[in-house]
Amino acid sequence: MDELEKIRKELEDERAARIKAERNVSELTTAVNRMNSLILNLQTGVLVEDETRHILLINQHFCDLFGMPFQPSEMIGWDCSESAEQTKYLFAEPERFVNRIIQLLHDRKLVLQEELQLADGRIFNRDYIPVFIEGDYRGHLWNYRDVTARKNSEMVLKRREEKYRGIIENMNLGLLEVDLAGRILYANQSFCKMSGYEVAELLGVVAEDLFMQEKGQDKNIIREKNQMRERGISDAYEVNVDNRSGESKWWLISGAPLFDDNGTLIGSIGIHLDITLQKDLEHNLTEAKKLAEETAREKEVFLANMSHEIRTPMNAILGLGRQLIKTSLDPQQESFLGAINTAADNLLVIINDILDFSKIESGKLPLEKIGFDIKELLYQVENILSPNARSKGLDFILETDEDLAPVLVGDPFRVNQIILNLLSNSIKFTENGTIRLSCMVSAKTETEQQLKIIVEDTGIGMDKKFLKSIFQKFSQENVNTARKYGGTGLGMAITHQLVGLMQGTIGIESRKGYGTKIVICLSFPLGMDRDLPVKDEMPVNLGLLRGKEILLVEDNRLNRLVASTILKMHGVIVTEAINGQLAIDLLKSNHYDLVLMDMQMPVMDGLTATKIIRSEISAKVPIVALTANALKGEEDKCIKAGMNDFISKPFDESKLLRVILKHFR
Repeated sequence: MDELEKIRKELEDERAARIKAERNVSELTTAVNRMNSLILNLQTGVLVEDETRHILLINQHFCDLFGMPFQPSEMIGWDCSESAEQTKYLFAEPERFVNRIIQLLHDRKLVLQEELQLADGRIFNRDYIPVFIEGDYRGHLWNYRDVTARKNSEMVLKRREEKYRGIIENMNLGLLEVDLAGRILYANQSFCKMSGYEVAELLGVVAEDLFMQEKGQDKNIIREKNQMRERGISDAYEVNVDNRSGESKWWLISGAPLFDDNGTLIGSIGIHLDITLQKDLEHNLTEAKKLAEETAREKEVFLANMSHEIRTPMNAILGLGRQLIKTSLDPQQESFLGAINTAADNLLVIINDILDFSKIESGKLPLEKIGFDIKELLYQVENILSPNARSKGLDFILETDEDLAPVLVGDPFRVNQIILNLLSNSIKFTENGTIRLSCMVSAKTETEQQLKIIVEDTGIGMDKKFLKSIFQKFSQENVNTARKYGGTGLGMAITHQLVGLMQGTIGIESRKGYGTKIVICLSFPLGMDRDLPVKDEMPVNLGLLRGKEILLVEDNRLNRLVASTILKMHGVIVTEAINGQLAIDLLKSNHYDLVLMDMQMPVMDGLTATKIIRSEISAKVPIVALTANALKGEEDKCIKAGMNDFISKPFDESKLLRVILKHFR
């Protein structure tokens, strides 16, 4: 019985041992599987070899790092004895790589974070971990990590550090290091010199409290910059500070995060440059710019007022002179009136020259881009000026090139102005001989033509010394020239500016007593018939004016006389108002077919009156602006206020009637 009990107990013990062993095997298997799964999913390249260098385990990341075209499961059991020799060309130093593998396998000692340079420029860190079980060598584990990005960042950071330290060593720049709370950790001598403090007075002090005691806004900037440093952001900024003496200074600070040797952010570092002088200069330049802009505005207002004040009486002189010439006059009266009209026309030319030059200088002279016929333009110039030349006994010759394109695209008005200026001068300064105008094609492509326009005369000519300054404003060769021939000395300056605006060139050849030759080169794109402006060729039916009621709003008595005289001659019923308020009162109680509205008037100006008429009285009655302000933008202001058309003073009878008739068709 005892023997049976003993056998039964042995069987139970054996069964318990077997169950424990099975449990241990299961736990071990689970642990091994868990370890294998962990290794397989590591984001580093892992290779485990046994003592005979056969692969026990390899993960996908290892295959990816070395570009292996196999799945990890396919490589289990492979013999790696020859792998070093076969893969050595992947590395920057193949032989060194092979020898190092041999040495590691021989020494069987732990090696961590060994750096390797690959042939393609990548940088790896490698761990070699020998495996010993109960003192017996059972294989080893290789662990590879791609650290290229980190190493490159470190190299960039190192180069930056070397660069700024080199700059600081060779330039007078202040260096300041502060901790995360803004307390000063380090200051170089240049910073001490800038701030006026000694190093001992700076260490441990919060920088913003020391330099910005009364500068709340700048303190906020410093706090914002410190938050940026905590996020690893570097930048440069300007800040206003007070030095030890209480003087206000401007510093340009280039700030960056400050890290310790372990890569932990410990504060920020700043390089400081005193830019006080530059800021003072910047302030002075800003003030100078404001002054220049204000001067330009005052100049424009002055020119507008001058234009108005001069053109207003000019309108009366020219308008009444043209009406008076239609009446019966004896020869002496006709002669006197002709002289008055000629003088008035000359005065108007001078006014236009001054206004044109002012617009060019201020950059407010726009150039048209419309189609025009250069030959037609030249013929018109000939028709205008050849009578003046022939009245002095001069021959006027026009020569044109057969190759001139029928349509060019540009600003025909300014081209006309240039040629008229030059020809007027030639006629003025030539007593006998010839005036010659030539226009030739000097070069051409499929899309444009370059024209050479030549104005040549046999006049008094100019001295070579004067040619150097001929394009300067108010330039005339001598006082006697101005007295004898008149003019402002602006014509050539305006011509030169206009040619420049058109991207052209102008050259002058002249000899005292033998005449002058002026050559202008201008390029224009080729155009089509559709580029030509549509001409208003509708016949003028003056009978449409008879019986029309027009409200004339004008404060100047003489201008009212000119306009009403012209209108009444054609049967128009004219009602006069001397300011905008009276015009509004009349429109509220009377019907008018059209309103002629002056711009500058006492009590209420024309723009204000027009806006009130449009908003409160009538949106349909045509309103035509009458203005003596010929500066750019005046017409736009009128149209924007609600006017339908625009006439500048002094106006001639035909233009006034044509504009009015446009609104009666």
